Amino acid sequence: MNKTVLLYNFSTERIRLVRRALAPLGCTVKGVSKKEYAQPIGALAGVPGTPLGRVAQGGDFDEEMLVMSGFTGDGIDIVIGALRASGVGSVPLKAVVTETNAEWDAASLYREIRAEHELMRGMRQKEI
Repeated sequence: MNKTVLLYNFSTERIRLVRRALAPLGCTVKGVSKKEYAQPIGALAGVPGTPLGRVAQGGDFDEEMLVMSGFTGDGIDIVIGALRASGVGSVPLKAVVTETNAEWDAASLYREIRAEHELMRGMRQKEI
C-alpha cells in the first residue's frame, strides 16, 4: 500500500515543512483543499477500492488534522518523530486510515478524533 499523509487546514508554509520533514520516508504528502473535504479519506489517500465521490454532507472545521495511510505502528512513530525533530511540532489531531473510516469524509473523521482527543485530555487532567 502506498504511504500517504493527508494534511487538512495546514498553511502552505506548514505543508512545505511537512513535505521536507517526511521526504526521507518516501511518502506522498497532500494538502487537502476545502472542496475535497466531502470526499472519502481513503480515496484521497489512494486506498484501493475507495472511489472518489461525494459522501455525507461533509462540513468544515478549522483545526489542523493529519491523516496517515499505509503506515503501521513503527512507521507512525517515525512520522510523528520526524515532524517534531524538523520543527513542524506536534499536531494534536492525528488519525490513521482504517477499513472502518476509509469511506468517511473529513468532517466525520474530525468529529471522531476531536471527541477522542477531548476524552484523553480529560483523563490526563484527572490523573494530575
